Amino acid sequence: MAKKLPNKPKRLRAHLEQHLHILDTLPFAILQVSKKYRVVWANLAANELLQMDPINQRVEDIFGNEILYDAVEAADEDDEEVRFEFEWGVRPTLSILATVTPMQQTSTQGGRMIMTLQDLTTQRQTESVRADFVANVSHELRTPLSTLVGFIETLQGPARDDREAAERFLGIMRDQAGRMSRLVEDLLSLSKIEMNAAVLPSGAVAVGDLLHTVAESLSLQAERDDQKIVIDSTENLRVRGDADELTQVFWNLIENALKYGRESGKVSINVQPADGDQSIRIAVSDDGEGIEEKHLDRLTERFYRADKGRSRAMGGTGLGLAIVKHIVARHRGTLEIASTIGHGSTFSVILPAHKS
Repeated sequence: MAKKLPNKPKRLRAHLEQHLHILDTLPFAILQVSKKYRVVWANLAANELLQMDPINQRVEDIFGNEILYDAVEAADEDDEEVRFEFEWGVRPTLSILATVTPMQQTSTQGGRMIMTLQDLTTQRQTESVRADFVANVSHELRTPLSTLVGFIETLQGPARDDREAAERFLGIMRDQAGRMSRLVEDLLSLSKIEMNAAVLPSGAVAVGDLLHTVAESLSLQAERDDQKIVIDSTENLRVRGDADELTQVFWNLIENALKYGRESGKVSINVQPADGDQSIRIAVSDDGEGIEEKHLDRLTERFYRADKGRSRAMGGTGLGLAIVKHIVARHRGTLEIASTIGHGSTFSVILPAHKS
């Protein structure tokens, strides 16, 4: 009896399907391009990146980018791999790393080159944010450092024997040193919070007690401008969280409300259940000048200031609301900001309620 031969077409089809499945699961786009620079095959990542089915589309029609077309042409004519990065002008603009590699043999679909496309947009944005952060820190430190150096040189020279000038200069130097100290402390706080961003706090924090403690600590600042801090809180409301970090959140928000509120005005703090008792909403409101709408979405960016001169004059580092945002995010909460010109602003923190 003749030995039955294996069914080669089925085996080959199974191998092909397996390989195609592997290519479809890769996180970057892969396209086969023909001699006429048409796409003859693409994986799923390519469809997602391009937001279309690119089969039978010409390269220049897909991207509208002469540099990419020239790269494909160069790879084809020189029979060498071409690798470069380009900006793809869609919304939002994407940073794409393209690699065009000639194939040793033409594929069954007619492919002559393999093009891979990697989306580096997030990476480039991260690099840009890091560079901006370093530049901002350098700028924030340079001003007080320059002031300190200038006054030290003055005290060592022209004002060496001028006691009155020395007293005045030393006061300014103390203020500038304090500004740098606050900046360093805020930077360290932000770094620590980011390091623990994935760790969900699990403690129980009594909201009313925490707010009264913070308000008492800021009472002298309030009295200086004849302001009042009024807390309206239902007793025994508790949130899930870290007491030290939440103290930092409401210290920043209440202190800001005092700074930007009206003299002889009031800072109102309202605490109430939300989302069917699943969350607790803590709203801190001032009666100040308010913030223009164009600034609201950017207030929690590092070093962003709606009024730079006033913020620096009040000793702000430009990191307070960024710290608030990161702490609230770590607690799996949300921060809402509302403001009306001439009537003040409200910063609302919504945190998960702690269930016994």
